[in-house]
Amino acid sequence: MLELVGLGAIAGVVPVYLGILAALVLGKVLPRTWEGLLIGVATGVLVYLFFDLMHEAVELTGARDGLSWVLFLGSLGGSLIGLVALESSHLFGGRSGNRVLSLSYMIAGGMGFHNLGEGLAIGASYASGEWALSMLLVTGFGFHNGTEGFGIVGAAGKTPISWRDIFWLGLIAGGPTCIGTFLSGQELSPYYSICFYTLAAGSLLYVILSLTAMSYTATRRLQVAIGIFVGISLMFITAMVLTLVSGIGS
Repeated sequence: MLELVGLGAIAGVVPVYLGILAALVLGKVLPRTWEGLLIGVATGVLVYLFFDLMHEAVELTGARDGLSWVLFLGSLGGSLIGLVALESSHLFGGRSGNRVLSLSYMIAGGMGFHNLGEGLAIGASYASGEWALSMLLVTGFGFHNGTEGFGIVGAAGKTPISWRDIFWLGLIAGGPTCIGTFLSGQELSPYYSICFYTLAAGSLLYVILSLTAMSYTATRRLQVAIGIFVGISLMFITAMVLTLVSGIGS
């Protein structure tokens, strides 16, 4: 069990923290005029993850299984509309700086649900005795998850992030990978996975809309568009490299 949790930490927790720190350093080095590009990269990462999560959820939804329909639509609508309702009622992010950090926490939460699925894949291969495949998955998911740190930090723009926030953001985003490796041996119902994936997809869609409304201005449209392309490209390339090496998609 400790070995499984350790593999999850190497694949999820450590890379996310490294990605967050790298993004923070890059944000300090680059001038403020690059802020639109960084927010665009964050948006691109989230767009890729949104479609990835939706694909996973749809794959688990049965055309003749009415309960899966209810869980899919209920979880997606509950997370998206619920977050908009919370924002409208000013229950979180009253000030501009707090709102920006709230977006980073929402991103971390959505990524956490996504990484839980990756943990399940690592645990399943480990439990079946496929040691080489497990190591490849850990390496591939680790590199893939490192790019997610840019999505978390990019949403904050130039808003200062404390070390306490860094700790919690990394743990929320990467920690579920460890949980996934543990749950891989518990034979969870596919209905749980549908809820996990669609809750994450709804929260990420909320953040994507918020980032677009915040950053897609007349002076930064080109920067944001280029950043979105770069973000999607980073996620796509790392996912394809992982698929070529291990045969399993991220």
